[in-house]
Amino acid sequence: MADKKQHSSRNDIVNYIGLIAIIFLLNYVCSFFFGRFDLTEDKRHSLSDNSIALLEDETRIKDRIFFKIYLEGDLPADIMKIRNAIQEKLDEFIIYAGDNIQYEFIDPNGEENEDFNLDVQEGIYDKGRGIIPCDIEIIESGATEIKTIWPGAIIDYKGLTVDHIQFFNKRVIFANEDVRNLADQTINNLEYQFISAIRRVTAEKRETIAFLQGQGELMPVQTADVRMGLMKYYALKDVTINGQLNALDGVGALIVAAPTTRFTEKDKFVIDQYIMNGGKVLWFVDPLQVNRDSLYYTGETFGVAANLNIEKDMIYKYGARLNGDLIIDKDCAPLYVPGHPLEVVDWYFYPKLQREVHPITKNIDPIKGEYTSSLELVNPNNKDIKKTVLLKSSYNSRIFKSKPRINYSIIDVEPKFNDGTQGDFPVAVLMEGMFPSAFENRLPDAFVNSADFQTRFKSDTTKMLVVSDGDIIRNEVDSVLKDGEMKYYPVPLNTDIYQVPNPNGTPKNSYGNREFVLNAIDYMMDDYSLIDVRTKTITMRILDSELIVEEKDFWRMINILVPLLLIAILGILQYIIRKRRFAR
Repeated sequence: MADKKQHSSRNDIVNYIGLIAIIFLLNYVCSFFFGRFDLTEDKRHSLSDNSIALLEDETRIKDRIFFKIYLEGDLPADIMKIRNAIQEKLDEFIIYAGDNIQYEFIDPNGEENEDFNLDVQEGIYDKGRGIIPCDIEIIESGATEIKTIWPGAIIDYKGLTVDHIQFFNKRVIFANEDVRNLADQTINNLEYQFISAIRRVTAEKRETIAFLQGQGELMPVQTADVRMGLMKYYALKDVTINGQLNALDGVGALIVAAPTTRFTEKDKFVIDQYIMNGGKVLWFVDPLQVNRDSLYYTGETFGVAANLNIEKDMIYKYGARLNGDLIIDKDCAPLYVPGHPLEVVDWYFYPKLQREVHPITKNIDPIKGEYTSSLELVNPNNKDIKKTVLLKSSYNSRIFKSKPRINYSIIDVEPKFNDGTQGDFPVAVLMEGMFPSAFENRLPDAFVNSADFQTRFKSDTTKMLVVSDGDIIRNEVDSVLKDGEMKYYPVPLNTDIYQVPNPNGTPKNSYGNREFVLNAIDYMMDDYSLIDVRTKTITMRILDSELIVEEKDFWRMINILVPLLLIAILGILQYIIRKRRFAR
């Protein structure tokens, strides 16, 4: 009997040691593999594929990127939530980038940082070019205290301080202010902020994006919102050709933003040869011009052909026809109409354009158009050029052809959108491939055979975007009289100056025009690192605050009584089982 007990004990010890050895072995083997399962619908705990590709690219990240994060210390719960999300995000970055990503949290108000004096604060603030502080109002025992936090990070690369991140812009958080939305939005934006910062600091050379001038294009302040997004990653300049053959030398992509006057043949030739040599062009062109002042003051105007001298030969030869019509769409944006009882009404000439499936348009909001024309694809069977429609009107849209009349009366007499002529009409097309020259068989032999300039009639593989609405890239401009001088400020493209907000104060419409242009530039420049993450959104499933107040007592009692009741039931069951077992 004793031998059996001793044998059994020995087996137990052996099994126990074997189990521990197996656990250690499994842990060792699993340390060589990485995997995770993100079961959330919006993939909030996963990095985009392009972010992972950038982090793993050792040819791009050639040295250590060090983040010094100043959001640390005794913080309110929602701000601490942001702090923890930052650490979680950077830990995930390290999984893919290894030692190339490092970070440190610094408490600027901690005892160990007593030397964090005014000079250091000024260095981080950097006259407004660095981290912007935030004051938090705290009430304790009836006394009000103001605590300053620094919601940002300083970035060192190759041993030098090169950039910074501002996690949120809010100068004051008042006591008892609900900052849950601020926390959720900040967390939603973390991947974009970190990846865009990594992209900025590791860029060895910035490609040049040029805005064409000289044909009545939009002024810089009218494209300021897009420019502010581009200048973080590209060198920007305005270029006027004036017949100079080398005017576009060194330009990575050319933006033609809503020209209003005719192109000369010389300027067209320079752009054409720029394309033939692999240049990329984004055309934002209005085939019809609409006098908005006439509409505002008289209630009526007409769409007049722009006659820019590029529609019928140049853009057509490349593969797209800009039609001289206007789209009216039942799914549309608002407009202020003077004298109308509602003041702000749905304006059928401002279609909210639908996005086709493509990396450029993935997850972005509807695009706002203004007096938008349709376009058609020319020679669709040309295998040298791949054509992808990116934007369309909704199916509840119609076409106004041939010098369309625009009148406020359309508001009260809704057009028929289901009379058999409706459809979804293309507005933007991406073309990729080898393009024919618009000047093929049009130049004299003496020029073609000139030793001073080599003319090409077939392009290298390149990309082109054609949009039949110049207003898609145009932001509104606000003006303020300051110190006796008129100051002009761009209005962000995602907002609508005419819209009436929802009852809770949130905007009714949000547009994706800015993201569309920025994504298009990145795609055409073959940089995909931000396209997915720029438009990644996390669905915030916020609890109903009114329902919480109404039912908090009920759920409080449930949380107290149910565990006690379960314990009592388990105790009774155990008592009954023991009584039956030992009664035998």
